[in-house]
Amino acid sequence: MKLDQFLKARFKITLLISSISTLILAAFSGSIYYFYKEQILYEISDELKSLAFEVSKAVENPVVDFSIVKSVDIPDDTYLCVYNYEAKMVFYKNKLCDIDRFSQGFSIKGYDVLFGSAIKKNGTLYYVYVGKNLSKVLANLEKLKLILIYATFVISTIILVFSFIISRRILSPIKETFEKQERFTQNVSHDLRTPLTVISTNLYLIKQKGFKNIEKNIENITRTVDYMKSLVNDLLFISQIGEKEKKSVNVNDIIKKQLSILSPKIDEKNLGIVFKEEDKIIIEANESDMEKMFFNLLDNAVKYNYKNGEIIITIKKKTVSIKNTGKIIDKENINKLFERFYREDKSRTSEGCGLGLAIVKEIADYYKLKIKVKVEGMHNEFIIKF
Repeated sequence: MKLDQFLKARFKITLLISSISTLILAAFSGSIYYFYKEQILYEISDELKSLAFEVSKAVENPVVDFSIVKSVDIPDDTYLCVYNYEAKMVFYKNKLCDIDRFSQGFSIKGYDVLFGSAIKKNGTLYYVYVGKNLSKVLANLEKLKLILIYATFVISTIILVFSFIISRRILSPIKETFEKQERFTQNVSHDLRTPLTVISTNLYLIKQKGFKNIEKNIENITRTVDYMKSLVNDLLFISQIGEKEKKSVNVNDIIKKQLSILSPKIDEKNLGIVFKEEDKIIIEANESDMEKMFFNLLDNAVKYNYKNGEIIITIKKKTVSIKNTGKIIDKENINKLFERFYREDKSRTSEGCGLGLAIVKEIADYYKLKIKVKVEGMHNEFIIKF
């Protein structure tokens, strides 16, 4: 999967998250608008019914005339009209009514809503109408609509941005895994080319008629196969760094364990070991990753040491220092030490496939550890800061 494919995937995830979020926001905003509108209309209708009922009760009283209606308190945007059975105006307050002849119940005229009811007074039929102008209400509803639309747009835009950021986190493990697999494939295809050529050449020579010294060619093939096994194992280890189970690991114990494993090689060279354990370091990591990192560092300290040399290990203040005698590293080559297949030993007489320190760097980078190389006097020093 190339970079543009990851970008396409990010855009798709972003679009999906933002679309769903926008739909939810739009539905929520629409619901707010609808229920607010219904609530307002319900309150208005209830208000008009109450006023109409109050006026009707007052007018129905046979001992009072229509002047009693003047005492009824109504808001400025509400008006009242009373008509007789001949549709003639008997009384109005605040505003004249625009009505259909003898209509009852609710009706809407332009920006006005009317409620009409019929009453009898002294045997005569009258119609009472209470109306309200909805201009302010509709203006407020329009403002609410615009606010909800604007809020939906702003929040959707914010969600869009955050979705794009989140999509990167979602795809990051997938991308990292893919890149590891791709690097592993490239490394295998590139790094096995030379040993395969060696095997092919030796097999070709063995097949030649009258060719002597077959044992030497078979030995070359065997040695090359062992090298390939070591190489593939190291490449597989690099591709799986950080993917295994993590737990609290005691770095001090890890180092002691690796020294025990390397003790035959240490004894063979009669190396002196100085272990300065001033502090204890605990890290949340995969145990095999830590074992591999310190094994490679200590193995190098043994491998490139002189006979009767020394290795000084210091654990202090979240720092591990591994210092050894031996051939001093050229300062101009320090930055190359962690490159894949780089060796200070140009003759390549030492064992291994040149991935030891590259693995150390990969592990240190994954766990965000700082690694430093120093050359002082007769010692090479590797420092790991936790």
